[in-house]
Amino acid sequence: MSRLASCVLCWLFALSVSASFAADDFNLVKAAEGIYVAQRSEPPGFTFVANMVFIVNDDDAVVVDTGVGPATAKAAIAALKKLTSKPVRYIVNTHWHDDHMMGNSTWREAYPGVEFIGHARAEAEMMSTGVSNRKQLLEQGPAFAKQIRDALAKNENLAGKPISNEERLAYLSDVAWAERYFTEAPRFSLIAPTLTVEDHMTLVRGKRTIEIRHLGRAHTGADLIVHLPLEKIVITGDLVVWPIPLYGSTSFPVDYIATLDKLLALNASTLIPGHGPVMKDDRYARSMLALLKSIESQVRAAVARGETLEQVRKSVKLDVFRKEFAGDSAMLNSLFSSYAQGPGVARAYQQIRDGL
Repeated sequence: MSRLASCVLCWLFALSVSASFAADDFNLVKAAEGIYVAQRSEPPGFTFVANMVFIVNDDDAVVVDTGVGPATAKAAIAALKKLTSKPVRYIVNTHWHDDHMMGNSTWREAYPGVEFIGHARAEAEMMSTGVSNRKQLLEQGPAFAKQIRDALAKNENLAGKPISNEERLAYLSDVAWAERYFTEAPRFSLIAPTLTVEDHMTLVRGKRTIEIRHLGRAHTGADLIVHLPLEKIVITGDLVVWPIPLYGSTSFPVDYIATLDKLLALNASTLIPGHGPVMKDDRYARSMLALLKSIESQVRAAVARGETLEQVRKSVKLDVFRKEFAGDSAMLNSLFSSYAQGPGVARAYQQIRDGL
């Protein structure tokens, strides 16, 4: 989850609107023999809840990502236990954002011997930026909360226009998850990686080979993907996010291009994204790549002209991509501005200007 996403989560805290979305709102999707995705089913909104993946092997199971807190993790554990009684030996955290690793301690309680695999830089990020982001989440909120209450009461969206049913459902989902997060986050217990990956680690579990790779900086500086070469499956973490890409304050849009190229070069027949449905081709990922390339080239040209960030924000044109990703949806257009165009352009500007 980006810092921007975290801030929005924080602002939504304390909304007195009920919603039916809950920790167990996921569909269990079979991606291949022994490979199951706890695919989140909330409507697209400002909050994002990560998919979790279960890899059931001959004698054990491997889990990828653990959810945004105890309630989410407990629902996933219950679903896994219905599939198999085999122990979970390894958990891979694809990166250090809360929605992918706040369930770690709950999984450890259920499977005391489990090892946690993360990138070598993940713990430092968890203890620095992660702590700062979480503190911000817990301290902020009431001012924006009132805006949301007022908007819903007036049947308006955040732009002051008539609210659509799509937006109302998204806002209600956001509210439900904000309230859950702010209940659980103060009791959060950090579980750092017990096994770390710099570039590559291979697990051989019976007949299954599981490759854990760092392909380069992208959504964060410490992303991991999980490659199942025999099944031709890649579990992407937030390198691929549907329906709107997440290029936040901890992302590296310039590096992201080469990293996504490497992911596509694996020639997987199935991509399991960090958020969104199981994908049976790479068309969406290639659209993400085209968007990144456009941002990078336009921002690089603007920096060469000596433009300020505010000038760059105006000069970079992404209308074609906005139409492709968001269409005529007011909610998706809002998300495109908040999570793709706004932070993507700003971070690319920082990288190109400052050599980050």
